[in-house]
Amino acid sequence: MTDYSIAFANSHNYLSHRMANEPKKQQIQIKYEDMTARYANQVVLTTGQEEVYLDFSSGIIPDQGQGFSTLPVHTRIAMTASGVRRLYQTLGQLFAKAQQPQAGTTTSTEQPQA
Repeated sequence: MTDYSIAFANSHNYLSHRMANEPKKQQIQIKYEDMTARYANQVVLTTGQEEVYLDFSSGIIPDQGQGFSTLPVHTRIAMTASGVRRLYQTLGQLFAKAQQPQAGTTTSTEQPQA
């Protein structure tokens, strides 16, 4: 079994890779090649026999008198079930961390007394 987690250090992305029977983590720097970022407002999930497909789109194009609207897909990602599980766990950790109050901020909705 392999355990993956994402760590950020000095604006460089690193993947911490640890085999289940290894006590030490190995740092792997992620290298981006020929990559462009695209904004995705919609995602369609489809399952195959062994894969999960994530189809990303920037949004629905409204009906232009043809009787139907269109959802153009610009990117498809295929993942194994275990890869989706790791993505789900990592996103959950990121959302939980984002929900924690930052130092020097308040979570109360009450207005300060004047």
